[in-house]
Amino acid sequence: MMIQEWLDWAFQRHLNPLSWYIRPIFLVILAFYAYKRSWKGILITFILMMSSMVWFPAPDTINPQMQTVLEYEKMLLSDPVTAVITLTLMMAFVVAIGTAFWKHSLKMGLVILNLALIGKVVLSVTLTGKDGWAPLGNTIFGLILVNGIGWLLVRRVKNKGFAS
Repeated sequence: MMIQEWLDWAFQRHLNPLSWYIRPIFLVILAFYAYKRSWKGILITFILMMSSMVWFPAPDTINPQMQTVLEYEKMLLSDPVTAVITLTLMMAFVVAIGTAFWKHSLKMGLVILNLALIGKVVLSVTLTGKDGWAPLGNTIFGLILVNGIGWLLVRRVKNKGFAS
């Protein structure tokens, strides 16, 4: 029962849109530390990214679509089998990003980031129907952020080189 109480507490805070919009920023920071091959930076960023869902207070008004998506996520994390599958997929995504940037493959890293951001919406829509469009705003923000920074870095590498 204690796990369920913690999930309820955490997901009430995760309904705050700020917890959705901060995640793409952490993905960029994670990619940066992987590119710099800093285990310490990767670990700290990962811990901050995973804990960010509880940083913000529960919102006064809740987007019903967001609530449906998060209730489905909570259900996935409440069942041991689906929790292991969900967490394994999340970790595979983080490892894939880290590996691409660790190997200094900016283009592959950007492809993986784009697939993951778009895949989150596709998965949400597939699993929760029209309510799954709720993360679209933060996905667009993430895509603009990731691709904007990526475009600048790819240009810099082409023009001047990027110091390791």
